[in-house]
Amino acid sequence: MKNYILILSFLTAFTAVQAQGFEYGIKAGLNFNSSGDLSNLTTQLPSLDEAKSGVNGFNIGVFGQLKFAMLYLRPEIHFSKFETSFDELTVGKSRLEAPVSLGFKFLPILSAFAGPTYRYELNEDVQDYSIESLTGGSTLGLHFGARIHLGKLGIDARIERGISESEAQLLSKNNVNAGVIDNRTTVLSVNLSYAF
Repeated sequence: MKNYILILSFLTAFTAVQAQGFEYGIKAGLNFNSSGDLSNLTTQLPSLDEAKSGVNGFNIGVFGQLKFAMLYLRPEIHFSKFETSFDELTVGKSRLEAPVSLGFKFLPILSAFAGPTYRYELNEDVQDYSIESLTGGSTLGLHFGARIHLGKLGIDARIERGISESEAQLLSKNNVNAGVIDNRTTVLSVNLSYAF
């Protein structure tokens, strides 16, 4: 995976010379309303419907953007932190995310974008339980959204969904299997960005 990131970085730097414009900046936003699935529930987690609730958190990072007429390529790197609540159980998560968006500017101030997202889970924290990863710490997702361009300021809304399998086993204090969490979350985020 490191080789893919290195190749992508090289191509991005090489293409920047031929692009109509390059800009970079910072971004921050809020994550809303999603969770993974929790299965094999014990009596402490009575039903899946009761277990599902919203995710809330934040993300902060940097971006670069290459402009090609009405198209743009925008790689980003950011840190994302949020909490998922399953009834009385709250799972805190933090991860590094590297979305790469291909955007189409169909109005002077409005564009649509989509692309893949590479995600690396940093940790999952839950009170009174431990979480043991059943799959690797890195996953792949897809995202799409819309962005408003106001000069150096940008406002975007995106929906992201994990596509590669990502499960974690929830263990009680006595190492008894309390359930399995599917971490392929669907996250809505609203972000504010500023280009230098």
